[in-house]
Amino acid sequence: MTHQLPGRYQKYDKLIRQVEPDILLIGNSAILNGIDPSIIEDSLGLTCYNGGMMGQDPDFFETMVDCALQRYTPKVIMLGFRPEEMGEKVGDGIYDVLRPYYHTGYISIDKHFDNTTKSEQILMQSNLYRYNGIWVRILLNSLYNKEKVSSNGSLMNDVPSVLPTIREIKNFDVPLKRKTDCIKRIIQKCQARGVKVLVCFPPTLQHFTQTPLPCIEAVQTICKENNVVCFIDYDNPNYQQSPELFYDNNHLNINGAKVYSSQMASKIKKEL
Repeated sequence: MTHQLPGRYQKYDKLIRQVEPDILLIGNSAILNGIDPSIIEDSLGLTCYNGGMMGQDPDFFETMVDCALQRYTPKVIMLGFRPEEMGEKVGDGIYDVLRPYYHTGYISIDKHFDNTTKSEQILMQSNLYRYNGIWVRILLNSLYNKEKVSSNGSLMNDVPSVLPTIREIKNFDVPLKRKTDCIKRIIQKCQARGVKVLVCFPPTLQHFTQTPLPCIEAVQTICKENNVVCFIDYDNPNYQQSPELFYDNNHLNINGAKVYSSQMASKIKKEL
């Protein structure tokens, strides 16, 4: 017994049980709103699915990669993050959406819930508990959330009526070992299966007064140690001088996503 949530949540079931693209994009909303798989497909002649998810973290991304690798072997997995993704100030992932998959054959999901508290483990034996939070999400989505995720997993933002302005960032988070260890494990698991791993930090409309950022530097070090290409665009001046490409300070709009997707298609092609 599993579930298919509407809107942005429907892709959990697709990632776990269905899609088998040549190129799988995994990350947070920076990827979800920033890369259009159809542009990647048209440029490279390979299938592509956007597995970006709102409000999730590296632990959750590792679980999604594990579930994908349990079913098939993609040619490429691209990980995409926000600049502060590895930091301690960024919240943990939303795991309750995975409760219905517990003990249904997905090793990584079972492992996560087996390592929770004793009380949680007892409650997980009840199907009612596993689905308890799911019904609320379905109701809220049907009442308030009218966004439509495309068949290729992407969710493009409209052009806002008022363009955002660049924001200065002075407070810098430090990377958490727990999160950077997730990135190391993802890379190692993929490389063991012959999967090409790429990492990107999509554009933001933010000016960081310190460079390199500690969280970015930590990921770059991991990539260098494992011979993984890391595309750094979070502070790309070409984008920071073009607010018309952004929905808000952290996310591209549909026009910005088209530009960035075309550029990423060219970069990916050089690495294949």
